[in-house]
Parts: sequence; structure tokens; C-alpha cells
Amino acid sequence: MASLVTAWNPDLVVHTACAYGRSGESHTDLLNANVRLGVFLLECLRAKADVTFFVNTDSILPPDVSAYALSKHQFAQWGKLAASSPDSAVRFANVRLQHMYGAGDNPAKFTTHALHACHKNQPFLDLTAGEQKRDFIHIDDVVSAYDCIVANQSKLPQVSDIEVGSGTAPTVKQFVQTAHRLLTSTTTLRFGALPYRSCEPMHCEADLSMLKRMGWTPRMSLEQGLQLTIDKEFNQCAG
Repeated sequence: MASLVTAWNPDLVVHTACAYGRSGESHTDLLNANVRLGVFLLECLRAKADVTFFVNTDSILPPDVSAYALSKHQFAQWGKLAASSPDSAVRFANVRLQHMYGAGDNPAKFTTHALHACHKNQPFLDLTAGEQKRDFIHIDDVVSAYDCIVANQSKLPQVSDIEVGSGTAPTVKQFVQTAHRLLTSTTTLRFGALPYRSCEPMHCEADLSMLKRMGWTPRMSLEQGLQLTIDKEFNQCAG
């Protein structure tokens, strides 16, 4: 990796690589992807005096929810420690990203799984009670938020936490019901058929105050984002 960093000579780094643990990865795999890779990259960058900005993608989920969430929190702490050292020239922006969705996403993700089940008109879809509130944000808004952060890098402190989301928190039930309606699906939604996972957070909502000071606001409502996702994921493919 050190040779790649030297060859690419980046002006800044936006770090989004991760493993979720949905494909049978071991805890060691998660640590390698979500902690060791980032730490090694930061160490390589410290030798490049002209690289001053590292944007990390963190999870909004509390660390006790899953091994994935724990590993993401652990790397954020390592990144902040590295950027805070007296000899560091790297400014570290830790983006605490809410529940992103959009066309072409991993089919193992809840949002994509629900959309595909409803689109296929599966006989039924087993769900939790769905009362947990989540800040769903469309990928296009995520990209524009990252663009804003990069554009304002010189105004940020050495270490910062920046929450990225829509700033609203509909329930999971509302998300699925909206997708179901937009797809005119015949799938029976069986809310309450599944238990909540251990330590399930019941309210996740981004504080957008820092992004708003940079001039950023999300552009899409949940319905607009879902309709765009449906159009790109299914309708264009059908054509």
C-alpha cells in the first residue's frame, strides 16, 4: 500500500472501504478491513507532507450492536489519535453516516432486500415491528454532503465529527410501507414476525448543524429518494 500511496500521490483521501460481516466474514476479517486497513493507510499518508485531509466513513450505530459497528468505532478512535499527535499533518474528518440507500446497493442490506421483495411481489416479507426510527438518506445526498465537506476542509479543525443524514427519522415501518405503496406491491408485510436484535437503537437521527453551517442541506425527501431508487433499480432495467 505504501508504494500505491506514493504512486497515486493523493491530495486527500475519502475512506469508504469496509466489511459489514453479512457474508460470513470472521471477526479477524472485520478488523482487517475496518481497522487495520485504515490505520495502515494513515501511516502511509503521514510520510506525505502535502496530504492534509482524511475523510473517514463511520457508522452511526452504537458499538454494542454488532462487530461491524464496533470495528468502525474503533478505527474512528485510531484516526483521531493519529491526527491529534503533535507531528501529524493530517486533518481527520469523521463522517458519522446514517442509513444510506439507493439503486445498485448491496442486496443483503435491509433497504435493498425490502425493495426487491416488494418488487417481486413475494407472498410475504417478515419484519420486526418496525417502530425503530432511522434517518434514511439517499446516496445522491450523501455524495453532495461529502463534496461539501471536501470543499470546506480548510475551515475544519484538526479532528472533527460530522453527522450526515436527512435530519429526519421516519420509522422502519414507514420506509417499508412507502416502498410497498410506490411499487404497488401485493407482498404481505408481516410486521412483528421478527424480534429486534440485541441492543437495537430505537432512534437514530443526524444533527445537521455542522453541515448547515457549511451551506449544505439534503435535497430529497424519503418519497423522492425511494421513487428515484425504484426508477433506477427496476424501471430502467425493465426498459
